[in-house]
Amino acid sequence: MSKEKKEVVDNELCEGVMLSESFFEGKENRLYTLLLKGFIVYLLTMGSIGFYLSAFKIEYNVIFCHIVILVVAVLCALLYYRLLIENLGYLALFAIFGALVYNFKIYINSGFYAIVNITTNEASEYLDVDIKKLYNEQIENRYVTVTFVALFIGIVLDILLNVYISRRMQYVTAIVITISFNLIPIYLTCEPDIIYVIMLFAGIAMSFVLKAGKHYSPQMNVRRNNDSFEFKGRKRKKNKEISYVYDIKALLRASVYALLFALILPSVVSTIKPKENFNSGYTGNKYKQQTMEMMTTVLLEGFRGLWEENNSGNGGLMSGELGSVSSIRLDNETDVVLEFTPYSYDTVYLKFFVGNRYNSYGNYWSIDEENYDSSSFNNTIESEKYKEAYEEGRTNSAKGKMTVICMDTPSIIACQTYYTGEISEVRGNHSTLIYYPALAGNTVNISASDYGDKQPYSEADLMVPNANVESVKKFVEKLGYLGTEEEIIQTVKDYFADNFPYTINPGKTPRNKDFVNDFLDNKQRGYCAHFASAATLIFRYLGIPARYVEGYAVSYNDITLNGELNEDLKYEDYYDGYSVIGQTACVTVNATDANAHAWVEVYLEGKGWCVVDVTPASGEEEEAEDFWTMFGDRQDTDDGDVVSGLLSGGNFQVSDKLIKTICMAVAGIIGAVILVIFGIKITVKIIFWVRYAKAGINDKLIIRYVSFKKKKTRRNKELRTLHNYGEQVNYFMEKYKETACDGQKIIAILEKAGFSNRAITEGEFDEVIMWMKKCKG
Repeated sequence: MSKEKKEVVDNELCEGVMLSESFFEGKENRLYTLLLKGFIVYLLTMGSIGFYLSAFKIEYNVIFCHIVILVVAVLCALLYYRLLIENLGYLALFAIFGALVYNFKIYINSGFYAIVNITTNEASEYLDVDIKKLYNEQIENRYVTVTFVALFIGIVLDILLNVYISRRMQYVTAIVITISFNLIPIYLTCEPDIIYVIMLFAGIAMSFVLKAGKHYSPQMNVRRNNDSFEFKGRKRKKNKEISYVYDIKALLRASVYALLFALILPSVVSTIKPKENFNSGYTGNKYKQQTMEMMTTVLLEGFRGLWEENNSGNGGLMSGELGSVSSIRLDNETDVVLEFTPYSYDTVYLKFFVGNRYNSYGNYWSIDEENYDSSSFNNTIESEKYKEAYEEGRTNSAKGKMTVICMDTPSIIACQTYYTGEISEVRGNHSTLIYYPALAGNTVNISASDYGDKQPYSEADLMVPNANVESVKKFVEKLGYLGTEEEIIQTVKDYFADNFPYTINPGKTPRNKDFVNDFLDNKQRGYCAHFASAATLIFRYLGIPARYVEGYAVSYNDITLNGELNEDLKYEDYYDGYSVIGQTACVTVNATDANAHAWVEVYLEGKGWCVVDVTPASGEEEEAEDFWTMFGDRQDTDDGDVVSGLLSGGNFQVSDKLIKTICMAVAGIIGAVILVIFGIKITVKIIFWVRYAKAGINDKLIIRYVSFKKKKTRRNKELRTLHNYGEQVNYFMEKYKETACDGQKIIAILEKAGFSNRAITEGEFDEVIMWMKKCKG
């Protein structure tokens, strides 16, 4: 090739590819765009929170919440201004947020309970359900605690919605998040303030405008392809066509239209259908009616009631089956109505089920048919002895009559009190029992000889299954001195009371686990069925015949607090003989599933079969469980029966240990992220210098120049619009007043290194490097 032709080729190569200015679109004003997105997040967040709280007329510091939520929403949106600000900003935000939650957790807990209690009261009135027990609020000032909860939820929503709006523009997800829990007041026909309806609707409309414009995060990789832009997200999803750059004036104009639409629509609707005529001609929603029963179940039993076996009608008892429910769930509907005369301060036990065979791992009690003795199970001998004492007029003997009306329980034939002599009348669901109470000071003595040819108990009443021996043995070894049978019984009762708290939320027995073993070895907490089942096997292991019993227990407090005097019934028709509390009157007592109970019958020489109740009384606090249990269970207070004795829980708290663990975990995550960031930066540097070392002299110069320009671009936004070496070098020459170097020569060297196949000289390389160093000022 001749020298002239070679120079022509070099000049053409150095000229490079010239692109038209129209190819490049101008950059959007990202600051204004992010401010608008932050405002949209504020509308969605505060609109959603205000919608719920105003619907239930819950008072809180409205102005303070508006200000804080708006500021946080805008700050979260501005985090997307640069990638580095986004990463470090979120770390700082999470650290500050975690510290605030830790310091004000009591206020947040109490506020949550206040909102749940108010919502529950409203729901109970709407669904016509009697909910007596609500969650205990540690702080009584609801105005303060609800404000804390509103701020807590608001900040969480600000962070979450910014991820979907400022980063991904997934407006459907954002709308679902903000509307979902507001379905509760809508379902209960609670009317929110119109301002929050407008805010929520405006936020939805404005986010839809942004979505319709195909506006996405600045972190997307945008590239040109023919006449459209394409991008690839961080996860390399399928390419989508976008129009990334916005004219902020057009964006604001569209948002204002969306806001006006949100303001006008409610007015148009109220004009077409005035509020006072809204329900005119409305006959009800059949689909909503179909869900009413389900919602009532959720209100009474929690979400567990939708998928767990429903035994709430009798407190989870009356079948001998154990471990099938994770908690006692009450409907507080009347199961049994009792008409009788109180005669002592002792609890009245009405039994429906007796089991003497425990089926290990099957977790249920049954009757051993081979050793079944109806007279023994029905306490026939004891009844005859107390009846004989009454007829002979012995000390502290008596006769009583009780009418039992079974409303929602098993057959009345199986129902009896201690000690029933006979069922004198059965009429429909009514039965009349004649019983002879065992009162203190009664001289009745019952021995094995009273049973004649029959034994007072069978081998089944002393059997401990092999699968349970080890667990029962370990428990007995902890009891220490035992003594007589009465002392053994008292020792077991005391040990349970001191070491095994009562709870209505023990959880289901794990699969392939035994109910009693799991209670004694692992849970060490439970409700009456746990205590009665374990105690039955413990007494048997210690040589005391015992049986498991389920039924209803009506305490003296139940009678006095919930019973009603029945003036139509005469005292002398229902009771005759000694009464510990003197002559009273006939009462009617409604026993609900809160009175359902399990206890033990033991055989004691001289007393026969008698009741032993080992379940601890109320007083233990319930342990706190996860964010999906707090909202799960409704509990009912009742000072009577031990089944309902511990229904004073609901005191949700987050332990300090858990909070410290969370804080340590957050700190660890922050530290790990910082190390990852520095690691990435170091790795990038290493890759840069490895590539630089392997590159030829032309590529080395271009690599150094690109790095130089990138650093300058961070401070000089004008550089972003300059797209060739000539414009860029001239810009630097003018800005830094650099006259010692020949700008045209620098441009020629860069174009030669970038576009020519000929290598530049060491002198040319050094000249450009020296020029870049002079332009660092």
